Amino acid sequence: MGLMRLVYASESRLVEANRHLEIDRIVESARRLNAGNDITGFLLATTGAFAQVLEGDDGAVFETYTRIAADPRHGAIQLLAKAPIDRRRFPRWSMGLAERDETTSFIFGLYGVTPEADLPRQEADVLVDLSEELARQRA
Repeated sequence: MGLMRLVYASESRLVEANRHLEIDRIVESARRLNAGNDITGFLLATTGAFAQVLEGDDGAVFETYTRIAADPRHGAIQLLAKAPIDRRRFPRWSMGLAERDETTSFIFGLYGVTPEADLPRQEADVLVDLSEELARQRA
């Protein structure tokens, strides 16, 4: 099977009071499962939405996406892109994370992600580029 990249966006159904704890749980679980399935990627989170880039074997990536789509913490999930790739853009990240907050808001804004134009309204290429930019800053 070949290497592929999948990009999705969804509405966040997290309650604000537990939001950071739930995001930590999502990332912890993703890192464990992704490492076991040789999946890499990056999660973007705002108060209202998620977007994620997943890379790996096409069967493992699709299985992961199917599990995410069934997760009640996600609503109105949209598959934005699914394509074969020659190389990973997140080879060192079993799951990276960037939340839009006071330190990253400017960078999110440079890529057009604002409260009025949240993650689900963005093109897949924009989300991949934003994820790569934020991953470089965390490396």
